[in-house]
Amino acid sequence: MSYKADHLSTALRKARVDMGLSQRELSSKSGVPQAQISKFENGAVDLRLSSLVALFRALGLELELVPNKAVPAVQSIVRSTTLRATIDPDHLASAQIALDHVLQELAKGDHRSKEFERLQEHADFFKRVRIPIDQINSFKRWAKYLERLQKSPIDSERFARLMKRTEEFRRQLEHTEALPDQDLRQRSVYSLEEEDGNA
Repeated sequence: MSYKADHLSTALRKARVDMGLSQRELSSKSGVPQAQISKFENGAVDLRLSSLVALFRALGLELELVPNKAVPAVQSIVRSTTLRATIDPDHLASAQIALDHVLQELAKGDHRSKEFERLQEHADFFKRVRIPIDQINSFKRWAKYLERLQKSPIDSERFARLMKRTEEFRRQLEHTEALPDQDLRQRSVYSLEEEDGNA
């Protein structure tokens, strides 16, 4: 049975891009051939319902039949959940490993300075922070630059560019209210204290 819906192909592509997955990676996770994914996203073919379910589940989504009257409520919940969604922890972990490697290489050279200490502080920040899904493109650019740095010696010019990109990325996160886990725990404690005080 085939299932045609243009909004599904648009939703699939958006979800894939938001997660930072290529069509090849989605194919590997879902078991659906990459060629079919490409054609479906471009509106060239319909997909069987079983293939659609496999694709969306690989993206952490579900296809469900919802009564018309419940659609507004479901959409509201989805919007709220999307605002709180964060990038794949595995992607963040690989970037953190790359940054730690860069720091280790810098520590061997002549980069012991206030800038080096600031970069270490940024590294600690990224280990605590939750990066919103809407920052995926900025994150990928930053992570890709870190990967390139691992493959060649880091001179003062490359180090300056790394600092600039890292600080720009951190500012973007702070503007989008990406909260460190510690801050979240503190907020929970404050909330409990306020509740106790009001009891």
